[in-house]
Amino acid sequence: MIFLNVWARMTQRVTQLQLDQTVNAPWYVPLFFAAGAFAVTWARAELALPLLVLFSAFDRYRFEIAGAGLRVEHFVFLGAALAWVTRTRPNFKSFYFSRADFLLAAYLGVGLIASLWYAPNARESLKFLGLMAYGVALFWFVRALSADAAAFARGMWALILVGAGASAFGICAWLLFPFGVNLGVQTYTLESFETFSAYGILYDSNTLGMYAMAAALVQITLVLDASFARWRGALGAGIVLTLTAVALSLTRTAWIALLCGLFLILLSSPRRRWALAIGGAALVLLVGALVLSSALAGGGSALADFSAARLFASKSVFFRLEGSARAWQDFLASPLLGHGVNTFAQKYDSPAGTRDWISNWALMALHDTGVVGFAILAAWLLWLGAQTWRTLRAARGQLRAFLLALAIAYAALLIAYQATSVFWLGWNWVYVGLLAGGNVAVRREAARNET
Repeated sequence: MIFLNVWARMTQRVTQLQLDQTVNAPWYVPLFFAAGAFAVTWARAELALPLLVLFSAFDRYRFEIAGAGLRVEHFVFLGAALAWVTRTRPNFKSFYFSRADFLLAAYLGVGLIASLWYAPNARESLKFLGLMAYGVALFWFVRALSADAAAFARGMWALILVGAGASAFGICAWLLFPFGVNLGVQTYTLESFETFSAYGILYDSNTLGMYAMAAALVQITLVLDASFARWRGALGAGIVLTLTAVALSLTRTAWIALLCGLFLILLSSPRRRWALAIGGAALVLLVGALVLSSALAGGGSALADFSAARLFASKSVFFRLEGSARAWQDFLASPLLGHGVNTFAQKYDSPAGTRDWISNWALMALHDTGVVGFAILAAWLLWLGAQTWRTLRAARGQLRAFLLALAIAYAALLIAYQATSVFWLGWNWVYVGLLAGGNVAVRREAARNET
């Protein structure tokens, strides 16, 4: 009895800590993260990039400061950036700015103008615009940190390790949930059944599914490359963890994006039999997770029907379609500059009673910044894709494999963002920062080998 009481108190505290998105703490507590990042980066400047990769994955928690919800990663970025700039004293060329960066700055400018002009609550829109500006700044900083061969490789290994670690935590959360411990699991009710899916340290199960999916594609690409033969055991273990997390997240958009990414790997890899085998195993794992989830929910003799209903007839699909229809009608009312950033959430509530959101990335850009903003942002992404394509055609060796893996993973993420967009979360900008930094690193290494 005493043991059960202690267990109940422990699980209650853990659950409360995990489920409370906003952390109730004195104002100086988050400053410890900034101070710690500053100290680590000051001692070893090369650790700034792994720190940013690591803490960008902790986007579940935030601190309310001056009316803004700031996540741990924001304070880590502040401390790491300040220490790195002070310690290394970089010049302007160290950030590798290009003409394409004007596109990002222009997009923020369009968002600012549209928000001040059209937003019902300009203050709320400006808060979200600050989040967008942070993403762009994070992109520039990660690009600067990863622009040489050793740093780019270090960042990629950090991305793999953090992806596997976040996936492992999500799996543990899923396994412990039936015993009354909620380390990050959300439930979904369908008729008389209730399923649960993991999210762990990420924002929600959709975010975990996409994060683990991208990490899985990175590792699958590398494990099929001959230059990573000595790492195949470790990469294989990471693939199992990340694919399992993708399955247990029950995130359909991540499943679709995973299959698209596997198809890209099949096209680009010389080991097509292995690629097909891994793809088949991934498909079996996804189906198994769906069936297991349905069985635990009490599907009984209607297990197959319930699994199909969970996959195809989810209420969330119809809610998103309804939201997209409203967003499209709003866009048609102001097609040039849109309505300002984050204004959809100011106008509409979701069926759950929370602020509604636009799940499709392209539609969100059109709604918020109109045709002008969407064209600017799409042009920047196309430029990054074209630059990566040119670099991959001329590259060789491990750096090329890293860059190819990252490109495939991010292409899959963009596909996922058409159904569940987390484009303005920090870890998305870590990915594009590494992609841009990898381009610079590969080109510099190729030029060094030619001389």
